[in-house]
Amino acid sequence: MAGDEGRPTGRRRPGPTTERGLDRVVNFSDAVVAIAITLIILPLVDLAQEHDDGSVVAFFGHNWTGLAAAALSFVVIANFWRDHHRLFERTAGYSTRLVTLNFVWLAGIVFLPLPTVLLFDGTGDDRGAPTLYIATMLVSMVAVRLQQVVVERDGLLSEEAAAAPRQPWVLVWFPTGLMLLAGVLAATVPGLGAQALYLLLLSIPIGWIGSRRHRADPGS
Repeated sequence: MAGDEGRPTGRRRPGPTTERGLDRVVNFSDAVVAIAITLIILPLVDLAQEHDDGSVVAFFGHNWTGLAAAALSFVVIANFWRDHHRLFERTAGYSTRLVTLNFVWLAGIVFLPLPTVLLFDGTGDDRGAPTLYIATMLVSMVAVRLQQVVVERDGLLSEEAAAAPRQPWVLVWFPTGLMLLAGVLAATVPGLGAQALYLLLLSIPIGWIGSRRHRADPGS
């Protein structure tokens, strides 16, 4: 049937799933991320225009916190986009639930630069800024993981992705659990702040070990 064009095989929730519709979802998401990244640097451009001292060294010295916050925001947003891109590369359709979760993910991306600036401008005793920063990242992490759940359960995977072995859910959600723990520690332990994010380093060896075991025994 003509209305089935662009639909992957498998269990499917009712709703529009044309390839054109999926492309619009992806293109809109990419545009929002691109605008969010662009807006990170605009305040610094204004500061550069207002900078009276002609020394570049002086400008960087006076505005190093803003520059560091902009750089960190760029890196974090770029990594979130890469995770989002990998998911939608494996997706052949969409549903209302997927689009709703995608808006939640985008909200976290757009909001992220604000707590990043607060993090760099805050004091070591301020638990609010690092907690808000981690909570904002947690929103985007949970949203993209839930999108992955929806894609698989609603039968929205492409045929190639559906046939490929998948990581165990414990490995998929492990970094998100570490982020949640980091947020709790940042909110409750005085003076810890964003250093709680070092917990995320644990996801590297755990993911590596888990991936090796999964490749050796795909049925595990």
